[in-house]
Amino acid sequence: MLENKRILVTGGLGFIGSHFVELLLDKCSDCIIDIIDIKDYCVSDKTEDLLIDKTDNTTNHIDIIQDSIVDCELSESYDYIVNFAAQSHVDRSIEDGNDFIMTNVVGTHNLLNQFNGTRFVQIGTDEVYGSLNYNEKPSLEKDLLKPSSVYSSSKASADLIALSFHTTHKKDVIVTRCCNNFGPRQYPEKLIPVVIKKLISSEKVPVYGDGTNTRQWIFVKDHCQQVYDAMLYGNAGEIYNIEPNYNKNSEINNNNIVHKIISSVKLNKNYDEHIEYVRDRKGHDFRYSLNGKKLKYLVNRSRQHQYELPYLEKTIERDLDYTIMWYKKNKNWWNENITD
Repeated sequence: MLENKRILVTGGLGFIGSHFVELLLDKCSDCIIDIIDIKDYCVSDKTEDLLIDKTDNTTNHIDIIQDSIVDCELSESYDYIVNFAAQSHVDRSIEDGNDFIMTNVVGTHNLLNQFNGTRFVQIGTDEVYGSLNYNEKPSLEKDLLKPSSVYSSSKASADLIALSFHTTHKKDVIVTRCCNNFGPRQYPEKLIPVVIKKLISSEKVPVYGDGTNTRQWIFVKDHCQQVYDAMLYGNAGEIYNIEPNYNKNSEINNNNIVHKIISSVKLNKNYDEHIEYVRDRKGHDFRYSLNGKKLKYLVNRSRQHQYELPYLEKTIERDLDYTIMWYKKNKNWWNENITD
């Protein structure tokens, strides 16, 4: 369905963006994929090499442009723009939110101002819905936004700006909102890669507060597949939540996710030996949870593929084991990015 298209993926050398580019290379033919990426501290040169190598013996082409979405000038007209570019580490936004406002809000506005193609996909986050209690139902796309950090506030602002371009300028815009991602190539400042790195290095694992903060977890490739589906089949002006595909409850508190990783890396259950509880961060939301049935129903109805059947045997433990094995085999990949 994506033949002879020109696609811009912003943040396409980052963790999620690079996996999405990989997916495009598998599904596209005779496509030009441009990547705009500032190539900051969390991007490895190995990712760029990997993506370029994947175009060998294909009819696709990649161009990589080192630039910021805040002030870039698009020299081409794109069929699709998928905006993964963002400052995303909540802890950093608590200390200084300026980069988050500039990249996430001003940068998104800059891209939208220049877009005149088929579809603009704004990549959002579950954090815009705010914290949930134990007994509250998962967030729906129609729910009020209650962001609690500069990061989530900047992402909520970007979503609303994107949707305003559909309402006011009739541009074809959709917004996707996803939960916590994990998988290969994630920079070790987010929970799962931090835990893996610490355990491989025989260091204590820091856990905020009492470890009961709860999140949904999605394997990065599953997220990218659903973004791809939304890009092709979504309706203009709509928001689509993206939930995990696991056959069991995907909500796991920090204690339990750390325990799962310890069991896999260390092959024992002496959890206290490996964990160090630290002071909770400011404004730490207790729980996020998404209801993503809207997108899955849309895709199932299109008869392109059924979400429910292929994932009956899919477990988070299997995806965690795959991720852990990648970090063990690729120490030189993530070690070169670590700054003390």
